[in-house]
Amino acid sequence: MPFRIFDRVLRLVLYTNALMVCFVPHSIRTVIVTTLACALLLQVGYFGSVLFLFWLLCLERRTWKS
Repeated sequence: MPFRIFDRVLRLVLYTNALMVCFVPHSIRTVIVTTLACALLLQVGYFGSVLFLFWLLCLERRTWKS
């Protein structure tokens, strides 16, 4: 996934999450905590997908050598 698309999706999810949390419990602290948690989970998922693609590339290179 290109970084530009990832950035747009990340912002959309974070803004939507912040608005939903803000309207339901009306707590700024809850908004900040859940938004940071959501951002962390999305970034970990993106990093994991990059590692997975790198791992697949390494497996393909091994099959080419043999």
